[in-house]
Amino acid sequence: MASVETQDVVEGVVDHLLHINYDETTVLRLTTADAAEAITALGKALFGVRPGESLRLRGSWTQHPRHGRQLRVEQCERTMPADERAIRLYLASGMIRGIGPALASAIVDTFREHTLKVIDSEPTRLLEVHNIGAIRLGRITAAWQEQKTIAEIMLFLQNLGITPRLAVKIYTTYVDTDDDPIDIVRRTPYQLCRDVHGVGFHNADRIALAVGVPKHSAERLQAALLHELDKAGGQGHCHLPVRVLLAHTRHLLSDDDPATAEIIDDVVLRHALDTLREQGDVVTETLPLAVMDGTDAVADTEIAQLARCHRDETQLAWHVRRLLASSPALAELAPWDERLTALASTETAGLTGEQRQAIHNALTQPLSILTGGPGCGKTHTLRTLVEIADQAGAAVALAAPTGKAAKRMEETCGQEAMTVHRLIRPPDGDSLFDHAGVLETADVVVIDEASMIDLSLARRLLAAVRDGCHLLLVGDVDQLPSVGPGRVLRDLLDVEDIPRTRLTKVFRQHDDSAAIVTNAHRILHGELPRDDPRAFWNRCVPTPEDIAQRVVELVCELMPKHFEAHPEDVQVLCPGKKNIAGMSDLNLRLQERLNPPAPDKPQHYHDGKAFRLGDRVQQVRNNPHRGESGVFNGSSGTVTAVDGEAHQLTVTFTDAETAAYPFADLDELVHAYALTVHRSQGSEYPYVVVPVINAAGMMLLQRNLLYTAVTRARRGVMLIGQTEAVERAVSNNRTQRRNTALPHRITHPTSAVPIPRGQAPTGQLTLG
Repeated sequence: MASVETQDVVEGVVDHLLHINYDETTVLRLTTADAAEAITALGKALFGVRPGESLRLRGSWTQHPRHGRQLRVEQCERTMPADERAIRLYLASGMIRGIGPALASAIVDTFREHTLKVIDSEPTRLLEVHNIGAIRLGRITAAWQEQKTIAEIMLFLQNLGITPRLAVKIYTTYVDTDDDPIDIVRRTPYQLCRDVHGVGFHNADRIALAVGVPKHSAERLQAALLHELDKAGGQGHCHLPVRVLLAHTRHLLSDDDPATAEIIDDVVLRHALDTLREQGDVVTETLPLAVMDGTDAVADTEIAQLARCHRDETQLAWHVRRLLASSPALAELAPWDERLTALASTETAGLTGEQRQAIHNALTQPLSILTGGPGCGKTHTLRTLVEIADQAGAAVALAAPTGKAAKRMEETCGQEAMTVHRLIRPPDGDSLFDHAGVLETADVVVIDEASMIDLSLARRLLAAVRDGCHLLLVGDVDQLPSVGPGRVLRDLLDVEDIPRTRLTKVFRQHDDSAAIVTNAHRILHGELPRDDPRAFWNRCVPTPEDIAQRVVELVCELMPKHFEAHPEDVQVLCPGKKNIAGMSDLNLRLQERLNPPAPDKPQHYHDGKAFRLGDRVQQVRNNPHRGESGVFNGSSGTVTAVDGEAHQLTVTFTDAETAAYPFADLDELVHAYALTVHRSQGSEYPYVVVPVINAAGMMLLQRNLLYTAVTRARRGVMLIGQTEAVERAVSNNRTQRRNTALPHRITHPTSAVPIPRGQAPTGQLTLG
């Protein structure tokens, strides 16, 4: 237990970061302004600082029995470096793009304590420094002005709890526009919610209230309503009942303030919602209550959707009806039943009736679904489908939501497969990665891991499939739904007019995966998994801290040694992000063991996390403009370059493509030593370790989550944690219902006008 001494104010320069905890508590070494000593400082207020920054810290001195005297920081302010040493560290840290450590030393050696004044007011004098010419001078001058603007934004925001990362994001969002970022921050802060990814309502609201925007202003009410709809989308919902939306928004804005709650009532919020509807940001409509609760209720209820979500859902419904109403090109091409019977290769012998029906549907119906659990023969069915179609001269296009799933599909079917994003990517001229021609010539399109496909991707996929082409969606409906809004595969299965096949026979496995398949089905039926010495282990560890330590030992030492594998063959899958033994905590621990810092290993701190050469990372947002052909949610790779002078790092993905990330955009990446189970969908790993703790809570400890985690493994699964947590997960089959209206929109068409493949026809398409 640390003992508290006295409060103090300390100024100095950050030498290096010692540790950043999963709860954002940061520990660092700081050399005081007079260079008299180096101190240890810690606290959440330090989260996001970087080596080389000059800080003014206010806090209390404590005496730790093991680590000695420490400053527990309560307030942190950034300052400009004041002496030669601080300036040297500041410039060498890469804060100014175009200046690396060597050039920083040369500049400071030339101008000493006047360096920053020279850069600011007499930049042409930098030409006196060796290796600085006119071009480099221009880059440094521009970078200095950029840093000054960012520093101004930081200075304004630092007392509001807004991280420096967001100050940089605000600047980069508006730098190439006619908008002044400082002006927007001061005058229209709620605009940041829409324009700057990562700011969100809470940050914008703190800024707005600080600059004097009234609590009951129209801008605040509208931003809060949009925030609640965005938040619902993050939970998988496509819409909210208006009464629920108003209640959630009222609670968000009242902030336990009776006076505010009295002013902001449903009438005021309804007026703000109507304004958003008139502006085209939100769509409201009345739907049967049964759409929401899954009952036979006949009453109607009013719902609200973000305009983009309404567009995706209505257009997807239109395209489903379009495909179902189209004439399948292959239906009369060949006597498919005879071909299935005549196909005598050992690879396809012994098809079950269910498998034959799935193949028949795919070759005779414009849209069909194949679903089933592990070991039920989905892969064998697809391989047979490809073979029989090839023999008949029909072209088959294969795709999956992630690169790993596409690669696995390619290996099992013996034909090229690609990601769905690349399959449907529109032509953009001379790109070598345009695959639009595949869809123009394909007779059958097969999409694997379809449970991962969210509403937006499904809309774009079906819009890209031409009339007459056959579309087969393959997936395990018992797995977790998509990360994004919607539950497309399950919703399509609720439409009776769509042909579907569910494979139910579990085939005997002849390798180590037998135990994995058996236990996956046990979990699915509410039974506890059983240990198997070959491939499945369930180990009880009492406390979260012990679990976290044990996971690190398993990944770094025990499993690689026992199975003659590499640590990268073992993937940790967590129920959630937070808490000890959650994704954030385990990523920190595993990075420290598997890829520790070294003098020859460049790194960059972003939002409290070190992105280091050699780190395993995963993309968390679709960005079609990143790299040669876009980078999409779920893509995994390795950091292969960190360029402090150019302010960017490079990631090489599993499909061998590379993409550069400016430091300001690193919130598109997370470390991937440990992932949430949601983020592992579509991927398969040799070995999987699943830490299961009670702290994850009932919202995360669910049967389909544990089932999904187990089915990600090929050779072995280790469940490690608290026995009661595993029992709770297996018994908890109460999954959160997502608010979607897709089945209703398919079976009850309106005059919604989509934009499919050029210009969409107006009017309705009916089924049957």
